[in-house]
Amino acid sequence: MQCDRAMSEQIILIQPPFPANERHKRVLPLGLAYLAAYLRHTLPDVPVAVIDAHAEDLSLQDAVNRLEGFCANGERTIVGITYWTLQAPAAYELSSRVRQRCPEAVIVHGGVHASTLPEEALRHADYCVMREGEITFFELVSALRDGRGVEGIAGCAWKDGDRAIINPARDFIEQLDSLPFPAWDLLPMERYDTPLHVVGGRRMPVIGSRGCPYSCVYCGSPLMWGSRPRWRSPANVIEEMREIMRRYGITQFHFWDDNLMLDRRYIQGLCEGIIGSGMSVRWTGLTRASHIVHNSDLMPLLKQSGCIGLEIGIESANPETFTEINKNEDLDLIMQVADLHKRNGIYPMFTYMAFNPGETIRGYWDQARFIDRMLQGLPAVPYFQPTPFPIYIGQFCTPHVGTTLSEEAALKGIVIADGWSDRYHHQINFIPNSLLNDVPLRTTKRLKNLHFKLLNYLIQVAFWPDFNRSRSEREQREELWRFRRFAYVFYTLCRGRLRMREIALSAQRKLHLDEKESLRFTAFLAYILAQMGLIRSADDKAGEEICERHIADEDQIPVVLTPWETTWRKRGKA
Repeated sequence: MQCDRAMSEQIILIQPPFPANERHKRVLPLGLAYLAAYLRHTLPDVPVAVIDAHAEDLSLQDAVNRLEGFCANGERTIVGITYWTLQAPAAYELSSRVRQRCPEAVIVHGGVHASTLPEEALRHADYCVMREGEITFFELVSALRDGRGVEGIAGCAWKDGDRAIINPARDFIEQLDSLPFPAWDLLPMERYDTPLHVVGGRRMPVIGSRGCPYSCVYCGSPLMWGSRPRWRSPANVIEEMREIMRRYGITQFHFWDDNLMLDRRYIQGLCEGIIGSGMSVRWTGLTRASHIVHNSDLMPLLKQSGCIGLEIGIESANPETFTEINKNEDLDLIMQVADLHKRNGIYPMFTYMAFNPGETIRGYWDQARFIDRMLQGLPAVPYFQPTPFPIYIGQFCTPHVGTTLSEEAALKGIVIADGWSDRYHHQINFIPNSLLNDVPLRTTKRLKNLHFKLLNYLIQVAFWPDFNRSRSEREQREELWRFRRFAYVFYTLCRGRLRMREIALSAQRKLHLDEKESLRFTAFLAYILAQMGLIRSADDKAGEEICERHIADEDQIPVVLTPWETTWRKRGKA
């Protein structure tokens, strides 16, 4: 498809809605913001706009109506749609509606899913921008404006008739300081109100590096940014922070680097630059335990520069699982890091997952006790954990497209995703054989009303697909009743004789449930009841004795009410 030089162009960049907008954190789409900024910088005569259907809580039709308003002004419209895997169905439907309402529009797809499956993306788009998109998108727009072909544009995929053509990959941008700051002014900035971990209050994302040298089997970051990290200068990052403070008055930052402390010179320069600038800020970021230990002498400097704590990737407390997921970390090292945080007056934070390959019932008990020890002596904080008591609900292991886990998932467990919209880390979409083959044994005779109330609360917090405003309160109550009945049957069958998969099948038949719902209920109950000490592995004869953990009194368990957005935002998760 070529554009007529006689007609001027405009670029509209879109983030599609999520399956349940109100249940997802509203975080600023940095990829779109960088892309918009670069296009404005390199094509100053081409208008650029952004539609964030997630942050603005737009339906697909709302987004199309908004776009149609742009298309009506007589300019040729280039529509760029970027999306994660769970947004792919929405992106495809959005593209179809754009075709109907704005038939002259040129549709370009990008983002991690389109980069990994460009042939699929091209069934719905005219072009696909793969991986790092700034230069590729600029060259694509330039070629379309000039009426040139796109055969020589690295990182671009396109169609020759019905045949998908995948051009060679583009080299990554080496000089990240050359990129303009994100185009925040094109975004609905008042909507990005996710609070900063631990302390609350608005935060802004900043990313100082691209690329990750590690190869965790579940992670798609190297697919997008490569395995060799590239860094901005600390001065450039600090200037961006200054600009954010000047424009928006926000003094809290979340660094989105994959490994914030990987490069000692960078993190030391960043902290010293913040201190030297006189800025009064608070910040956090993600890193690995080994990086902190190797740079432990810098912890006082981090504290002085405004660090409130660092997120450490635990993922599991099972050493076998570390091997399975190629995490290459050590639990003793992670505990050292928690102690380092405490000694320096900052809060140890962490990310963790459930349903990794290699996990067992015992592993969830060990994980809960491990995190208990990490947080020992610290006050509970409202802007980090999704629950107000020590049940730890993290992400759910997801076989993301293109990852090693995705290639091995069918051998290591059961994939229970119905489609792309299920491939998200807050949906149980994969259960490992190691858990399904475990044999649960209850540690008490029966569940109490306290336990059922707690389970109902937790599933509403964590079991995303079934609790959102698209379903009536009656439907949600019916789901809670099914879950309560399932929990009763499940616990009755935890007699140390049946494997988890056999219990799931038996409960499914008894309660006339869908197989996937039964498997999800089974996995979720194993995850929670094991943390509570209410089940253990029947053949578990080693390690700490398992007994019921006191989680909360009955009157301390919140009641979640619809509409969901109200309660979710109060918990700091909207």
